[in-house]
Amino acid sequence: MLPIVLFDLDGLLIDSEPIWDAAKREVFGPLGLHLTTEMQAATRGLRQRDMVAYWFDRATIQADPDDVERQIVAAVCRRLAGVALKPGAEHAVAACARASRAMAVVSSSPESVIRHALASTGLDRSFDAVFSAEDDEHGKPHPGAYLRAAAALGASPDECIVIEDSFNGVLAGASAQMTVVAVPEAADRCDPRFAIATLALESLKDLDTSAFGAHVSRGSRNAT
Repeated sequence: MLPIVLFDLDGLLIDSEPIWDAAKREVFGPLGLHLTTEMQAATRGLRQRDMVAYWFDRATIQADPDDVERQIVAAVCRRLAGVALKPGAEHAVAACARASRAMAVVSSSPESVIRHALASTGLDRSFDAVFSAEDDEHGKPHPGAYLRAAAALGASPDECIVIEDSFNGVLAGASAQMTVVAVPEAADRCDPRFAIATLALESLKDLDTSAFGAHVSRGSRNAT
C-alpha cells in the first residue's frame, strides 16, 4: 500500500517565514520587544500562541497575549497574496502525489492562514486535507497534530512520511514514529539535531520518492 505524505507549510512549501518575521516585528516592536534574526529562529515551527507565550515569558510586555496573536495572524494574512513557492515545491508535491495514496498539510499555522496560503499559490488542489495544530492541546514539537492527521486519513504512523523544514517539526514527526524528510534552511543545515530525520535534503528540488524506501512503491495515488 502506498504511504500518506504529510507536508509542513511555512518555510517548506512557501517562502512565508520572512512574512511571519515581518509581522512579528510589526506587532512586537511597538511593545518594546525587538526581535533579531537569532531570536526569530528560536521559535521557528511553533504555533503562534506558543511563540507569543515564549516571548511573554522572557520579556516584559504590557499587552494581552491573545490580542498580540490575533494582530500577528492578521498582519500575515495581509502579506500572503502572491507569496512565493519555495524552490522545488511544485516538483515535490507532484512527485509525492504520484507516490502516495493521500497527501495533507499539517501546520502550526491557523487553518485560515493555511487555506489562504494554499489558495494563493494554487496548491489547494493538490492536497486531500489540511490539519492545523491551532486548537490542539499541544503544538509542534509535540507529535499530536501528525498523529491526528494519520488517524483521520486512516493510516498508522509507520505508513506516513513527514516532510519538514524546522527542527521543531522534524522532532514532531520523529516523535510520532513516522519517516521524516528534513529540508532545513541553509543556515540550519549544520545543526546536528537534524540527524534524527530519516533523510535530509538541501532543497525540495532534490526530493526523490524512491528514497522513501519501503514506504513507497511504484504506482499512482489510486493504486491499491
